Amino acid sequence: MQRTLQVAGVAAPPGQRVLGEVVAGELPDGTPVRIPLVLLNGVDDGPILWLGAGLHGTEVPGMEVIRQVVREVVDPARLRGAVVAAPLLNPFSFHQHQMLTPQDGYNLNRVFPGDAQMLLSHRLAALISRLAEGCDAYIDFHANPTPALQFSIVKHSGDAALWHRSRALADAFGVTTIEMIPTHERHRTGTFTDMVQQWGKPCLVLELIAWRRIDPVSLRTGVRGTLNVMRHLGMLDGEIEPQDGIPIIEGQLSRIELTANRGGLVYPLKDAGEPVREGETIGVVRNPWGDVVEEIRTPRDGWILAWPLLGNQAVATGDILTFIAFRR
Repeated sequence: MQRTLQVAGVAAPPGQRVLGEVVAGELPDGTPVRIPLVLLNGVDDGPILWLGAGLHGTEVPGMEVIRQVVREVVDPARLRGAVVAAPLLNPFSFHQHQMLTPQDGYNLNRVFPGDAQMLLSHRLAALISRLAEGCDAYIDFHANPTPALQFSIVKHSGDAALWHRSRALADAFGVTTIEMIPTHERHRTGTFTDMVQQWGKPCLVLELIAWRRIDPVSLRTGVRGTLNVMRHLGMLDGEIEPQDGIPIIEGQLSRIELTANRGGLVYPLKDAGEPVREGETIGVVRNPWGDVVEEIRTPRDGWILAWPLLGNQAVATGDILTFIAFRR
């Protein structure tokens, strides 16, 4: 028999769905800012799954995926184990429609496990770590601006058994999967995934589309994939449902990111999902006068995974231009 699930003072008895919240901080006028929680506690024993979104305030698709899964689709009376759902983990950046925490300018997904005595982003990370620490498996929802494929990321930690558990979550979810090799993107440290893997638990990162908007195809993919993960974990009955209606690149893949040397407007010449050849020009950067100041060439064969242009279609020196997926 399942026990009462308790997270940060919110309690869900077996077979119940409970809505709660935890105070994350205060605005200058003393107004409290809250992180919403939804707890689903099943009637039988099973794993506890974390569903988290909104570490970046501009990435809203995962919020809607979580809402549909925990409010409309999954019945706790038919659930084995439990779900801890946190659809809006950085309300401060969400309020300002920004990716970074506006109070301190930090990327929340670079400061885990955080510190409750430091700046706001570090305090948020420390709070989130306390909310999440009792779970057994994790789905961390993010989103890219279009054009982009929907893809998942599993990160190599050096623990082979943990790697296989994380990869199994990705295989169940069913979209293009990128195996993240730390030496390829050494600046991506202090992530939620890094923290979870240090706990010895599997984590799947999802990159949906279309960043600031709820895309119906992305929503369908996200809900189906999440239910597939829950079936894989034995939390729900039923068979894994293959994803359809979206481009998927099969096999063992990793990615590299190309960054800009010059500033200007970006003109992609290849769309997301299209194959590319080593040395091929896949886009150009033009200055405000319209001159081509940089040709974007791919260093190896692969596919365009995304053009993650986070502001408008312009870049400054060092900004990420594109992700290239390649076979490992």
